[in-house]
Parts: sequence; C-alpha cells; structure tokens
Amino acid sequence: MPLRPLSRRTLLRGAGVCVALPFLEAMLPKRAQAHDEVKRFIAFFYPNGTDPRRWNPPAGLLSAQNLPECLQDLAGFSAEGDYPAGGSIVDDVTIVTGIDHSGVAPEIHQPSMALSAHKGVVNNYTPPETLDQYLADRIAGDTPFRHLALSATGSTDITQGHISFGAGGQQTPIRNPGQAFDTLFSSRDTGSDDKAAEAARLRQASVLDAIREDAERLQLKLGAADKLRVDQYTTAVRELEQQVTAIPADSCSVPDQPATGGNANWHVKMKAFIDLTAVAMACDLTRVATLQYSDSWGVHYGDYPMGSGLEALGDWSDHFISHKLDDTDRATDLDNLDRAQAQQIADARVVLTSRFKVRRYAYLVESLKKLTTPTGTLLDESLVMLISENGDGDSHSRKNMPIILAGHAGGFQTGRVIAADGAVTGSLHGGILNRLGFPVTSYGDPAGPPLTEI
Repeated sequence: MPLRPLSRRTLLRGAGVCVALPFLEAMLPKRAQAHDEVKRFIAFFYPNGTDPRRWNPPAGLLSAQNLPECLQDLAGFSAEGDYPAGGSIVDDVTIVTGIDHSGVAPEIHQPSMALSAHKGVVNNYTPPETLDQYLADRIAGDTPFRHLALSATGSTDITQGHISFGAGGQQTPIRNPGQAFDTLFSSRDTGSDDKAAEAARLRQASVLDAIREDAERLQLKLGAADKLRVDQYTTAVRELEQQVTAIPADSCSVPDQPATGGNANWHVKMKAFIDLTAVAMACDLTRVATLQYSDSWGVHYGDYPMGSGLEALGDWSDHFISHKLDDTDRATDLDNLDRAQAQQIADARVVLTSRFKVRRYAYLVESLKKLTTPTGTLLDESLVMLISENGDGDSHSRKNMPIILAGHAGGFQTGRVIAADGAVTGSLHGGILNRLGFPVTSYGDPAGPPLTEI
C-alpha cells in the first residue's frame, strides 16, 4: 500500500476523457480494514408476463432438478444470437411466487406501474416514487449518477415507455446505447456546434486510446491485485466500445410498430445496455439502475429463431404470443387447427418466450457475477429484480407475478423459492427495503406487512 491513499481524481488527472475506475485497494486509507457495505439495486423489466402454471416452482429450496419449464434455463443455456452461453445461476436467485399486483395496476399492460407498490391511475402515473427511486435516495452515495434508466423501446408514452418515477414525475430513460456510453464514459463540453462536431469526431476513436499514457502511468503505482482489476475494467470498456460502434445508427431511433415483422433491434440494444450497466456499477458510477426491455407491444423474435414446426415463434410479437388463442391480438396461424392441438402449441410458445426472458435476465446476473470488487463480486453487492406488468400474459391477471431476485446485497439469501400466497406488492417491496437496511412495518397502497422471508 502507498503511504497515502490515491483518489480517483489523482488517478485520472490529465485525461482527455473521463473513464471511471473501479474501487481499488490503492484508494483505501492505509489503516483501513474494510469499507462500508455497498448496496446496489437493478430492476429488469420484460413485458407480457408468463404462464404461472409453468413458471412457479414449489416453495423451499431451488435446484436444477425442480425447475419448471419456464425456468429451466436458470441451469445454463447455449449461445444465442448476439448473446453468449450462460452457466447455471440457480444458486444465485430466489423465486418469489404469488405476489398480488392487481391493487396497484388499474389497467392491463401498464409498465409504468411495474416498479410501484402504490395504487395508480389509468393512462398516467401519480403515486409516490417507484422502488428504484426510493432506493436511489438512500444508497446512491456520492456516485456521479444517482440513478441510471435505460430503455430499448422507442415508445415515449407515459405508461408504456417509462418504468421509473420520482416525486417530480417520470425519469426519462436513455434509449440510445451510444448516448448511454458517451454519458457514462465521456466528459466533453459540447456547448457549441463546433465543439459538438469535434465531440462526434472524437467518439469515433477509443476513449481508452485517448488516455493510454495516463493508464500506463497509473499501472506503475498499483499493486498486482489492482493491476488485474484495472485490466478487467478497461477490457470491459473496450468491448463496450466495439459493441456500441457495431450497432447501426438507425437501430437507436424510434422504431415502427412491428405487429408481425420488421426488426427494431431491441435484443441488440438491450445487450449493450446490460453491458453498460455492469461496467457502470463496477466503476461505481451508479448504484441504482432500471432496464426496460420493451413496451408491451413491440418486441418480437424474428432474429432469434425458436421452436420448430408449428411451435416456431416466427416473427410474431411477444404480445401476440402471450394471448394464445382467444384474444383479438393473437397469433392467428393457429386458428384453423383442432382446438386441443392449438392450445398445446400456444402453451408451448409461451414457454419458449418465457425461457428467452429468463435467459436475458440470467445474462445480466452473470455479467455482475463476473466482475470482481474488493469484497467479492458485483452480484454480492447487488439485488437484481426481474419484473413484468402482468402475471399471466394470456388473461392479464396480475395476481401471480413473475418475480426473480438475484444477488446478496444486505445478506440476501438465494437458492430458494418464497411462496407469497397472495401478499400484495407492498409486502414484497417492504421486505426488500428491510433487507437493504431501511426498516418499514408496512408499505404500499394497498399496504402490506413486509415479507419476512426476504
């Protein structure tokens, strides 16, 4: 250890762009034995719910052997499209079943209410702040970004294009991965047209190339563990640069409504957003983030072939698939089949889309698990919550929501299934608040006592 701790400002002094650093041992006071516990929270929203009959495992210990159909990829999965293969995260998650969200969301397909525990209104949002905003006020610390909101949907409708709300209204998300990268890892004054043009030119070059000399000087001041940690994060930033550069510019504009066709690149954009979030957390740029995969209507699977024969998803939207047989907005290619056969195929398709959703959440969890901190991994410091606006996507029921929690922030225990048995959303959020060190005896509207199992 050096005689005096190094500040991040000292480590980055003179850099043309600001690339944040992870917390290093060299930044600790000489006599420090440990640093205050860091807590992080990430909400991951994917629309249209699931099929609870094929999602909910039995209460108790969770294992690869008792995973229901929709959750089987928690035990690992193969590479798929732009996403790499994933290992098992069964031991890293807790499934919460039976949460009743019906008293909170008064309207079907209302993503704006997905993170709230307080009764909302139709086509708007007026309740108190959402869970992420409540936590941002308490765990953000002195991070540069109190809260990070990223969304792959181009919809700006208040109920469809936003899932994070503070006391002053919705938190407008960043919908462009390139903009998110620049916001997090660049700091340039672009107040004039000339400066904006120069900034655009410089963005074509690597931010890491711009600070190469500073980084080389920094390496001379660090011990072996810190050198390894800096290498880890600079590699992650380099990969992000390449990923964001590879996304076509028009994929970051507002997409057309793709009822049964077209590609708006939700999946590519969300992978970039997940990777950006992981590195932003690792660099302690933020400790609270919300990731919105899509609005309720647009996301589809045209670029991710799944299923075979009549069960193939094709390019039907997730919304159409979720409605199975009896809704106006349904995949109509099953209409002429025998009813029993059509039902079997429709059920199988929802399992396929649900598994896809779980794999995307698992990719986020694994991204955090792979990044080390002075006390373990990012996942050890985090609580990562999968949410949706509906429980049963077919019936729009909100009485059995698909909730997954991962990570160990506040000592949270994983590898379990908690049967909430009709507890209201306020009980779930109250349990999370208690776990993270912000005690409540009742929470939400409708109010409920905190889930003690959390």
